[in-house]
This record gives sequence, structure tokens and C-alpha cells, in this order.
Amino acid sequence: MCPNGYRLRLSLLGTLLSLAATACGAVTTGPTSSSPPSTDPARALPTAGAVLVTTDNPYYPLVQAAAAPMVVYGSTVAGCVVQPQTRCPGAKLHQAMLRGALFDYADLAGADMSAAELAFAGFTHATLTGANMSDTVLTAVEIQEASAKGLSLRNATLRLSSIANSDLQDADLRGLDANFGSVIGSNLRGAQMQGSNLSDTDFNGDDLRGADLTGANLANADLTGSKLDGARLVGVSFCNTLMPGGSVRSPHNGICPGQRASRTLSGSPISVPSSSPYFGAISALVYGTQVQAGTEVDGCLIQAFVTCTAANLKGADLQGGFLGYAHLDRADLEGDNFYLGSIAFGHADGAQLRNVRLGGTAAVNASFQGADFSGAKLSLANFLGARLRGARFTGADGRLSVFAGADLRGADLSNADLSKASFEGADLRGADLRGANLADATLIRADLAGAQVDGATFCDTLMPDGTVKNPTLGTCPAHRA
Repeated sequence: MCPNGYRLRLSLLGTLLSLAATACGAVTTGPTSSSPPSTDPARALPTAGAVLVTTDNPYYPLVQAAAAPMVVYGSTVAGCVVQPQTRCPGAKLHQAMLRGALFDYADLAGADMSAAELAFAGFTHATLTGANMSDTVLTAVEIQEASAKGLSLRNATLRLSSIANSDLQDADLRGLDANFGSVIGSNLRGAQMQGSNLSDTDFNGDDLRGADLTGANLANADLTGSKLDGARLVGVSFCNTLMPGGSVRSPHNGICPGQRASRTLSGSPISVPSSSPYFGAISALVYGTQVQAGTEVDGCLIQAFVTCTAANLKGADLQGGFLGYAHLDRADLEGDNFYLGSIAFGHADGAQLRNVRLGGTAAVNASFQGADFSGAKLSLANFLGARLRGARFTGADGRLSVFAGADLRGADLSNADLSKASFEGADLRGADLRGANLADATLIRADLAGAQVDGATFCDTLMPDGTVKNPTLGTCPAHRA
């Protein structure tokens, strides 16, 4: 295990990056003697060396926070045992140090976590009804499939964190700074969101009916597929805002006023080596170019709701492309650069995705039944609630990826690197996990009936019943497929 904590993890939604495991030595701070990154001429993205994350990079806070101590798994904080399935309703955790806490399936109803240290904490399937997280900086936090009616995030900061498939009806989000955050597929009916900063935030497939967004900043926000009936939008700042039906409101060339929150950060650049699962996505952010909405690639428009059935997009550069709700069934995307994009709520059943690069891409609630991801780079991708029945992931790099609640029945994950991946509540019945690396993975409440696990690596693996298989006080040995 990493010192001071069970494990560090985070999912990716949209442009959300996870840099949690850096506390275990994945990155170094200060000057580096690493050679400059070498690039792939076809994509102009680094393939070796190291990439520097500077203080003006939006992901710098993640790297910086990852170096801080994490709460010890199973420790007791203010009377609450920090582990999955814990029961701490009404817990008094104001200003508590809960960095890296794993609260999956925990009961924290009415808990006071205001101003707590919550970086890298996980709340998948947690009960947060009436909980208080006001005035909290939520860096790289997961709130997924959570029951959180009336949750208070008033004046909180959501730094590259994700809220997905959760019930936040009547939540208090007044003054929330969610810049570069992600809220997908969640119920926000009647939520109080006055004065919130939602710039550069993904709000795909959310129910915002009756919500009060008076004075909110929606510059460069993405509301594709969301419901806004009856929402109060007085004084809202629209600029390059992608609306529910896919149209852009108040188009603007360049950076919108107020699009980027100004934060003064101190520290030295942090070097991320090519061996890190974060290298690909960060390199894409630093060196790559985002494909613009509406760009035509081999006859297919890269935009939400598009239908490109059986399209030939092999080897295409789709970095940052938003294909939410798109239909790409049987399409060929082999070898594509699809870093930092989104296909949330999309369909790509039977698609060819061998060797595709999906680092940092959101595939929440998408369908890829029978698709082939063999050899794909999936580190930090989010397949929360995705339909992946019969899909192939042979030899894929899925480190720090999220498959919570996904349907993986009969899927082939043999020889895949799934270390630090999240499979909470996933359906893995009949799946092939032979030779897979499941070190530090979370399988709590996953269904493994009939799954083949011969030769799989279990080390600090959180099993379906909540026990830890092959715990270690150090680092798990290198995986050998």
C-alpha cells in the first residue's frame, strides 16, 4: 500500500484527469534531468521522456495535493472508521483530515464535513443525504451513484472532481466553484445554484428542472442532454455554452470572459514520466490540439448527437472531441487519438477500438457491447454505468480507469492492466480476467460469478465482500502478464 493510505485514485470525466498515485513516487518535484519527450510524428504527442506540469496548468493542484499525506485506511477519525461500507450518520468531521478516504457504500447521512480535507476521497454509492461539505476544496473527489438529496456544497470548490449518476435533488450549490469539474447524469431538480461558477464544466444528461442558476457563470460549459425546464436563468453568463440540444449559445472567438478561474499557485514544476498512467492524457493536454465541434473527419461531423454508423475513422485525431449521445455503432476508430474527449451516453456497439487512446475520456452511461478495445490505452477513462457486455479489453492499459456499475458480462479483460481501477458494483459474471493485473483495484460489491481469474494479480485488492486480498505494507510487485 502507499504510505499513509490504502490507495489513491480518481476517475476521469470529460477533461478530468487523475493524478492520485503520484504520492507513491510516480512523479517528482523540482528540476528534472529527464530527456525531453520524444514524439509520435503522426500525432505530435510525446511517447517517451517526461512532461512537466507547471503551476499555471489546470491540473497542477492535483499533482501538488497528491504529495500530501493520506488518511490511513481503516483508521478512526472523530469516531468514524474510514473504510467502505462504514456507518457514520451525523458524524462530526468538520475540518477533519480525510484526504484519500474511501467511503464507497458508506452511510454519511447528515455528516458535517465542512472545511474538511477531502482531496482524492471516494464516495461511490455513498449515502450523503443532508450532509454538509460547504467551504470544502474537493480536489479529485468522486461522488458517483450517490444518494445525496439536500447535500450542501455551498461555497465549495470542485477542482477536477466528478459527480455522476447521483441524486442531488434540492442540494445547496450556492457559490460553488466547479470550474473544470464534471457533473453527469445526476438529479439536480430544485437545486440552489445561485452565483455558482460552472465555466468549463461538463453538465451532460443532468436534470436541472426547477433549479435556480441566478447569476451563474456558464461560459464554455457543456449542458448537452440536460433538462432545464423551469430552471431560473436570470443573469446567467452564457458564452460558447453548449446547450441541451447541442446548439452553442453566445458563440465567442477565443477565451470567454470569466472562463478561467484565477488561482495563484506556488511551487515548482512537477515531472510526470512516460511510465506513469497520467503521461498520455497530460501530454495530450500540453502538446495536443482539441478538435473543434462540428469538424468533419472522414465524412463524420464531430459533435453531439451525430450518427456515424460504420464510419471509417481509423487513425483519426479526435482529441477533446465531444461525441456525447453520438451513434458510432460498428465504426472503426482503431488507433485514434481520443484523449480528453467524451462519448457519454453514446452508442458504439461492435465498434473497432483496438489501440485507441482514450485517456481522460468520459464514456459514462455509454454502450460498447461487443466492441474491441484490445491494446487500448484507457488509463483514467470513465466507463461508469457503461454497457460493455461481450467487449474485448485484451492487453489494454486500464490503470486508474473506472468501471463502477458497468455491465461487463462475458467481457474479455485477459492480460489487461487494471491496477487501481474501480469496479464497484460492476457485473463481471462470466468475464475473462485471466492474467489481468488487479493490484489496488476496487471490486467491492462486484459480481464475479463464473468469472475466470486464473493467473490474475491480486495485491491490496478490495474484494466484493469488502476484504483486502493479499495486503502488503509496501508497493505491489510489478505485474507480469
